[in-house]
Amino acid sequence: MPYEIQSRCGACGQGDTFLIGNWPEHLGVYVCAECHALVNIPVETGQCLGCGQQPSLQDFYDYSFAVPYLGGQMPGQPEQGPACPKCQGAPLTFENNVHLNMGMVVSGAEKARATWGRDYMEKAIFMNSALPIIEEFELSPVKIFEYFNLEIPTAPLITERISFPIVLDIRTHLGTALMVEPELFGGSLSPDEVRTRLWGGGRGPQVPSQKRWWQFWK
Repeated sequence: MPYEIQSRCGACGQGDTFLIGNWPEHLGVYVCAECHALVNIPVETGQCLGCGQQPSLQDFYDYSFAVPYLGGQMPGQPEQGPACPKCQGAPLTFENNVHLNMGMVVSGAEKARATWGRDYMEKAIFMNSALPIIEEFELSPVKIFEYFNLEIPTAPLITERISFPIVLDIRTHLGTALMVEPELFGGSLSPDEVRTRLWGGGRGPQVPSQKRWWQFWK
């Protein structure tokens, strides 16, 4: 993670390529009516690179239940995408074909911490998607967020939804680290227990509990 996603319209056959999961760089995915395209909006400027529009946070597309994992894998039927911005003739579908290195997210501490205090779609989806893994492996939320250079949220985020591909990538990344250093993130599971949950048919990532964000830090 991040992932490179290809959109496709069933009517005109056109589509766009964009990234998901790179929250230090992108505010999110925006369906730009001026550019007739799905675009990533940079954190630095907040503006569409094509037309200069500056969408509000509520204008970003929440792709959480529409974008599948690699090879089209999804726990259920994907949510219908937005109408094609090029022809308006059909909803978009998505293909997830390229997985980029997680180092893009975890290595840029300065850039990540510059976003503290800002609630926006891409970061909220990532933060929500970390919760099932924190609960599955019984980890410290504080240590996990410190590792990802994220601030501690104190109020509800702009979205409460999680992304299946982002959940799976966080799970693999953290689970692999735990097998080497089981106490790295404040957990108490042994390397064998981690390995069983990760690869041996353990319970797998679950829908997070109904706690609200600020309750996790008490």
